[in-house]
Amino acid sequence: MTEQTVQEIVKSFAYGYTAEKVAELEEMTLEEAQKFEQEYQAEIEQKKEELKEGGWLE
Repeated sequence: MTEQTVQEIVKSFAYGYTAEKVAELEEMTLEEAQKFEQEYQAEIEQKKEELKEGGWLE
């Protein structure tokens, strides 16, 4: 998985997508999406804060 792909998946979770939706969009299994969400939780939370500060999330 490329760094760009990782960042896109992190952004998807930050925008509130479910593991099921991410799995569908990224052509991964649900288990892979759930594992990704756990492993990258800190990055996802950081991206959420960046999006809030930028006015992209409430």
